[in-house]
Amino acid sequence: MTLTSSSPWGSKPCRESAAISGSRPVSPSGQDEKAPHPGELTGRLALRRDGTARVLDERGRPLLAIDPDEVARSGAMYGDLVVARRASAARRASATRRTAAASPADLPVGAVVRVAERANPTVVGTYRKSGRDRWLEPDDNRLPAIRVTGTDLAAAPGEKVVVALSSFPRPGRPEPEGAVVERLGTAGEPDVETLAIIRSLSLRDSFPAGVLAEAEALPREVLASDMAGRLDLRGETVFTIDDAEARDLDDAVSLTWAAGGSRRLGVHIADVAHYVAPGSALDIEARRRGTSVYLADRVLPMLPPRLSNGIASLHPGVDRLTMSVFMDVDRAGRVTGYEVSRSVIRSVARLTYDAVAAYLRPEFGDVLGDARREDHADGPDHAATLGIPEAAGPVLRRMAGLAGDLRRRRMARGSLDFDIPEEKVLLDDEGRPLEVVVRPRNIATQLIEEFMLAANEAVADYLLWHGLAYISRVHEEPFPDDLEGLRETLAPLGYRVPTTRVPRPAELRDILEASRGRPEAPDVHKALLKALPQARYSAARLSHYALASPNYLHFTSPIRRYPDLDTHRRVASALSGTPDRDLDPVVLGKIEALAKACSVAERVAERAEVESLELKKTELAHSGLGELMEGEVTEVFRFGAFVRLPMAVEGLVPATERGVLALRAGQRVTVQIVRVDLAKRQIELALTE
Repeated sequence: MTLTSSSPWGSKPCRESAAISGSRPVSPSGQDEKAPHPGELTGRLALRRDGTARVLDERGRPLLAIDPDEVARSGAMYGDLVVARRASAARRASATRRTAAASPADLPVGAVVRVAERANPTVVGTYRKSGRDRWLEPDDNRLPAIRVTGTDLAAAPGEKVVVALSSFPRPGRPEPEGAVVERLGTAGEPDVETLAIIRSLSLRDSFPAGVLAEAEALPREVLASDMAGRLDLRGETVFTIDDAEARDLDDAVSLTWAAGGSRRLGVHIADVAHYVAPGSALDIEARRRGTSVYLADRVLPMLPPRLSNGIASLHPGVDRLTMSVFMDVDRAGRVTGYEVSRSVIRSVARLTYDAVAAYLRPEFGDVLGDARREDHADGPDHAATLGIPEAAGPVLRRMAGLAGDLRRRRMARGSLDFDIPEEKVLLDDEGRPLEVVVRPRNIATQLIEEFMLAANEAVADYLLWHGLAYISRVHEEPFPDDLEGLRETLAPLGYRVPTTRVPRPAELRDILEASRGRPEAPDVHKALLKALPQARYSAARLSHYALASPNYLHFTSPIRRYPDLDTHRRVASALSGTPDRDLDPVVLGKIEALAKACSVAERVAERAEVESLELKKTELAHSGLGELMEGEVTEVFRFGAFVRLPMAVEGLVPATERGVLALRAGQRVTVQIVRVDLAKRQIELALTE
């Protein structure tokens, strides 16, 4: 599932993403091209690792297969928004021979008519020079070499640079041209390569002075005047549970119960909207970023650290402003009522997932619903060794039971629950990779997931009841061609996917649950996840297929996601008694534009995070240059076989190696690392048996 390209569209998975980079796309003339004629369609040009090309709609659905030679003739570049149409019969027959092997049988062959918008106004790569010839070798190998005809800022060959394009490919002149606008440093240096990822995706790695000034002007502590009219929860047992490394703590939880079995779950979210006024410098910058980006060695926060790690973060022992959602939950896991309030809390502890999991594991096992009911040390001494206050212990145990009830009810309605461990690269003090660790989900992470899901659904219901427009989190049903690939993957493993219709979520849930604990479980979960479209933001009130939820949004992470911050403002308007019920097309159009921008920002952040992780894993592979190791074949193409190494990164055994094309996916082989190109994240392997 990993992506290896520094392009915002990625290159590794079979499904291509239609997400675009954070840069503003431009047409060759600087203006939008004319609208498509009848019979023409518009989409993004995507190139796959096997060399084939497709035009995708805005949700990543393939519309046409394009002959690679046709792409070259059109002057289009990877990621461009193009106008295309079905190819003529003669071209169709010729192109089909080259595209059929990698395209679904029902995907028509097409041709690019013209480029509507250029997706790569700037390109990052390595500066090369030979005599008087100067060019850029792009990091993304799906982009052509770029001739440097303008200034090179005195860059030396081998430097990583950013080039702004002044002309694009066209008939008779296939090479784009441009000038160097920024020198990043020597290609292959880890910090330089990380900066290259940031620049290639047009991420913002510094805050303007005006934004920092606004953040510095915020109070260091919660003012008494800010607490007026808020529900005071400072005497309650409220705490956070998060990663040990996290600094932007935006959610805390609490639980109270009565003798009759009623339970009231409290989810308390940092009231970021109190400090970030609409239209302020802070707000404009947060909207531009859309989300925080978590790279392997640094964080690019949506809001300045003065705010995200300071007055908004729910640190223990200090007063913090929050938006609280209280949910009454019965024994069947049904939310029977909810209440939303402005509040102030004082967290009693900053707990970690590992500590909470260690505390709960003896009684509740590793996953929700896997209760063991073994005797275990749950007294003050045991809790203290894990950093858990004595008062929090009984609350945590009841929370585990409640989260199990919520999960069982969610699963019963057909919600999907993927169990895919998270990969993380451990770094030394200088940012060098030490090892790749796999962090499986545990009962603590599942507990928080269930509580946040419940809170998001409650707030969606709250805004819907008030008649407010808002940004929904939607997830469509899978595309037919992806389901066909899923059937081919799962059938040999003994799992059946309906062939005449789109499966109901509950049917896919049953496949996931049936595979749990079995050797093929990781492959089943990854195949199912890859077959589903990506969730997105929208002004439309559409359902969430994977959650089997009719109405869903994001509310629980306003420090790091702009849609959540927008949701908080809409909740605040409802609480104030003056909700904005503007549901006219103009207002909805603005919300939809914001939703699309946030979806794009999310995709770009995902690409950056994967690229950063791949970079560090490639560094780790470089340290093993020449070593023998066992790996697993993942894919085989005409040009060679990809093998997954123990450090969770893939290398290529070229087809020139004897016996390579006879390899099969899943086969275990012994290989030697013979070459590592850090700049391109490429690892060349040799078979040793």
